Amino acid sequence: MSDSTVSTAPRGIGANSLTALAAALLALAYSASFWRQLLAADLPGGLRGALFLLAAFAVVFAFNGLLLSFVAWRGLQKPALALVLLLSAGAAYFMDGYGAVIDRHALQSVLETDLREGSEWLSWSMAGYLLVLGVLPVLALVKLPVRYRPWPRELAGRAGFMIAMLAVMGLAVLPFSREFSSTARNHAQLRHLATPANLFNAVRGYVKHAAPGAPVVVEPLGTDAHGGSRYGVRKPVLLVIVVGESARADSFSLAGYPRQTNPELAKIAPVFFPNVSSCGTNTATSLPCMFSDLGRARYEEAAARGRENLLDVIAHAGLQVEWEDNNTGSKGVAARQREESMAKLPAAPPCDADGCLDERLVEHLRDELSVPGNGDKVFVLHQLGSHGPAYFKRYPPQFERFTPTCRSVALQDCTTEEIRNSYDNTILYTDHVLAALIRLLEHEAGDRAPALLYLSDHGESTGEHGLYLHGAPYALAPGEQTQVPMLLWTSPAFQRWRGLDTGCVQARRSDPLSHDHLFHTMLGLLDLQTTVYEPKLDALAGCAPA
Repeated sequence: MSDSTVSTAPRGIGANSLTALAAALLALAYSASFWRQLLAADLPGGLRGALFLLAAFAVVFAFNGLLLSFVAWRGLQKPALALVLLLSAGAAYFMDGYGAVIDRHALQSVLETDLREGSEWLSWSMAGYLLVLGVLPVLALVKLPVRYRPWPRELAGRAGFMIAMLAVMGLAVLPFSREFSSTARNHAQLRHLATPANLFNAVRGYVKHAAPGAPVVVEPLGTDAHGGSRYGVRKPVLLVIVVGESARADSFSLAGYPRQTNPELAKIAPVFFPNVSSCGTNTATSLPCMFSDLGRARYEEAAARGRENLLDVIAHAGLQVEWEDNNTGSKGVAARQREESMAKLPAAPPCDADGCLDERLVEHLRDELSVPGNGDKVFVLHQLGSHGPAYFKRYPPQFERFTPTCRSVALQDCTTEEIRNSYDNTILYTDHVLAALIRLLEHEAGDRAPALLYLSDHGESTGEHGLYLHGAPYALAPGEQTQVPMLLWTSPAFQRWRGLDTGCVQARRSDPLSHDHLFHTMLGLLDLQTTVYEPKLDALAGCAPA
């Protein structure tokens, strides 16, 4: 053959081969958390254990290949794979760095995070993941020549490839059906850790959840609500409900935590309830659930959106209701009430370019209470609280009492001690904010009958069990994410107005409670008469005359 002869052999990689390569890469490099947790599971020993791991890889690989086959067409394959690789790189960062799981709720939390909170996630660690697992593979993909056959042959080849992937999964599972069944049953979180299957499921779930349907007709609730005989006789009622963020009960010294994280509240001595469970492990679930009458067992987001809630019932009774927010909104809870965001108010200390510290809520409430008009009022204050990962941004410098601290949003770059110190400083600051609110309400006691209830939306993991932040599936979530603090302070004026037996309240403090009790406890505490009130779910039932 002469040197001038030009080879006519096809160049590049076939579409199915590219799919297989991507499937293997995703199974190995992008699912490290999956393999770590699988290796930590109760696997058979010896040769059978090794063969089971090989079979598990075959299943993950084949399933990935099956998924990616649907986009393996000319003009679509490269863009689709590029998107999958970039998203998978981001997912790998959160799974490897924070022990997060990727599901619909995690995706919802990301998409509903505002620009300020979203920017807090940016770090060199994230950039490294996106570069190594995202940008570089995408650049290689762009340069890789891919050959496609005429569509009838390509279609036949795709069908054959998909059949082969199904066969691989079947042949891998069959000899280890017992092991696969046991692992799936005892370690359900694994399905949220295998990339990109977890991403597809998360997107599918979110789209189904967010897809527009028929216009929501909100079902009225408690329209018969009215105040008891005490209204109009004594001082106007002033109730402040403070919704905490990411606060866990066992980090409060009021609950026995050995660190003094509640020095100011300890002097005020409110009633602290240490045994309270949250409705969810993320704000988007817990916030609407805790103000709903549905309870965790019956709660569904669509049902909650189509039904009035506690604030509506209070408003039906004639009380003025306002929502003051220093977080990412009320998630629809205050849709029919006045809602103000601290970020949208004229800038004032303690606010800066990064947003407002929670003391802004205190200052704003002071301004609101200075407006003439002494009618019965309920204010809901939604804190930024202990929202991670930027714990160091949640408190002013004078509250950095526990050191050394983690000054990075990449928690995996900090020691456990540094993370816990930073988190405890946020609880210390929450202690100060709550104490400041109570002192403000004490000043109002001459003209009003004030009370305050604090309850966090969910807890937070700070490295226990290799988990950080929150959002784990509820069935799998550790107590750090579901056990939340709750406290109640009532002024002498409120106690007289309601006839509240404080000894009875103290005796109830250790009862097992949950977010399910908030709806009915608030109706009872405010002496609101309505047919939707259930005494058995009132945590204080019997502590005040009906």
